[in-house]
Amino acid sequence: MATPQPGASVVLPADDPRHVLGERTMKLPQYLVVAVCVLVNMIDGYDILAISLAGSSLKAAWGLSDAQLGTLLATHLAGMALGALAVSPVADQWGRRPAILTCLVLMSCGMMVCALSGGYWPMVAGRLVTGLGIGGMTSTVGMLALEYASFRRREFSGSVVASAYPVGTIIGAFVAASALDNFDWRAIFWVGAALSALLLPLAILLMTESLDFLLNRQPKGALVKANGVLRRMGIAELAELPPKPPGSHGAVLREIRQKVHVRELLKLFLAHALNMFGWYFIIQWAPPLIAEASGDAVLGARYSQYFSYGGIIGGLTAGYLCGRFGTRPIMWLTMLGMGGLIALFGQAIGTPATVLWLAPFIGAALFGSSTTNWLTIAFAFPPQLRATGVGFATTAGRIGAVGGPYIGGLLLATRDTGTLHLAGFSWPMTLTIGSVCAIVAVTSVLSALTFNFARRLEPPRKA
Repeated sequence: MATPQPGASVVLPADDPRHVLGERTMKLPQYLVVAVCVLVNMIDGYDILAISLAGSSLKAAWGLSDAQLGTLLATHLAGMALGALAVSPVADQWGRRPAILTCLVLMSCGMMVCALSGGYWPMVAGRLVTGLGIGGMTSTVGMLALEYASFRRREFSGSVVASAYPVGTIIGAFVAASALDNFDWRAIFWVGAALSALLLPLAILLMTESLDFLLNRQPKGALVKANGVLRRMGIAELAELPPKPPGSHGAVLREIRQKVHVRELLKLFLAHALNMFGWYFIIQWAPPLIAEASGDAVLGARYSQYFSYGGIIGGLTAGYLCGRFGTRPIMWLTMLGMGGLIALFGQAIGTPATVLWLAPFIGAALFGSSTTNWLTIAFAFPPQLRATGVGFATTAGRIGAVGGPYIGGLLLATRDTGTLHLAGFSWPMTLTIGSVCAIVAVTSVLSALTFNFARRLEPPRKA
């Protein structure tokens, strides 16, 4: 029999515990792991949107320009890029569980710094720390849910975790509306800090280390730890560890540098960066633009609320449809919908009723695309490199995520200055909100074209 090549799908024997876990009906311990992942991603959603919900109040309180606010909106995204880059190899080398717990601590501390900020630069520092935690969490928490779901429920479990993000933004919208009416913007960040801190002991208690990680990476004491997980899951224990996957050299960073993986990473870098450019432009700039156009800061929070309702439905629906029809066609559907709706938002910004009507559709397209893109990236890598592959690809995405709010702020600033200042150059230019949104919408189409060529590595479900 030919030796499988690095990165190739591997047939699992019928008695392999990963095969047993995937083929059987999901049990309570599996549901608990997925549930904790859902709660963690819910807090991610709250923490990410917090600065957008507080943006118009901070702009007024501190006299920030559009460019300064754009920089502030982008800061935690830079932290997310660094977090995904640094934490994802840790999750593949030393485990998903310690990586997730560390990220929860960072998120809580970062939100606390934001709540205590008395000026622009402390807020920048707080958002950077928060971003580090969120970025590391993004590349690990969905992975753990995917690895504990049954084969039939993998795509849907991933979409449930992804859809927890808009639930967090709904909570954020309610908190923001109450805070802006009765307190001030600091309450938004205090609630975020408390949520992360409260979830930490629950995660310590219920979150089990990934069986895929233990049996593929095989760290010190892997057999004892794996058997502990198997007892908890009600699966027969192992007498010895199975063979390591082909191409595994023990060091994650050495393995990911193999040409077969590098080629895939380069495609996904570009695809995800283009997607996140448009994604984070609209999610970060929409609330302050609506508040500015309407003269009502609470309206921006209400938009976020409606957006999030659509996001929940869109994310879950996309995950279900991916399981039925495959990821690629649903990726095209959601990405083209996202681009069209961003462009339409720009044309409707002067009509609050229309913008609020569009909000759930925009949310559905964005979170549907997020689900399909995440699944595309996750299935492009073997299990022992899955967190690293997702982390590295999403790091490139964070470059786009930083660029969306930042460059969007520079383009929007031309409304007042009549000049675009970018990379040390200046061009006379005056763009409307509609023109800026139309430009941004093109990136969604380009992203779909690139994602279309991603590989899919998925071990056959039968031996």
